[in-house]
Amino acid sequence: MLEDLDALSRRIQTVVQFAQSLQTERRTLQARIQQLEQECQALKSQQAREHDEFARMSERMARHDQELQAVRDETAQASQSLETQLRDHQERSASLQQRLTTTQADYDRLRAVASGAQQQIDLILERLPGAEA
Repeated sequence: MLEDLDALSRRIQTVVQFAQSLQTERRTLQARIQQLEQECQALKSQQAREHDEFARMSERMARHDQELQAVRDETAQASQSLETQLRDHQERSASLQQRLTTTQADYDRLRAVASGAQQQIDLILERLPGAEA
């Protein structure tokens, strides 16, 4: 019977050691779980911050795209306006150049007519009585 008690005592001691080992392992695992939960929470916080930053950058990029498109539209309108003004000025310049050419031709023709008339008047005046010879 004493042997049975010794065997039982050894078995109990083995069970106690195993239970202590399990408790130590449990505490280690709980500490590891707590550490992993903290890491998980830190990663969730980082992900939330990065998501917010991404959303802000996306909004900022959308605003910049809108501003860029507005500037492009404004530039296109200004370019069209300037091209229209350029054509108008070119047409006006061509018209004025044509008028100048016509005016110069008229001037030259009138000068020639006036010179011819002056020569005829001089001839008539020479033929008049009392004209100096």
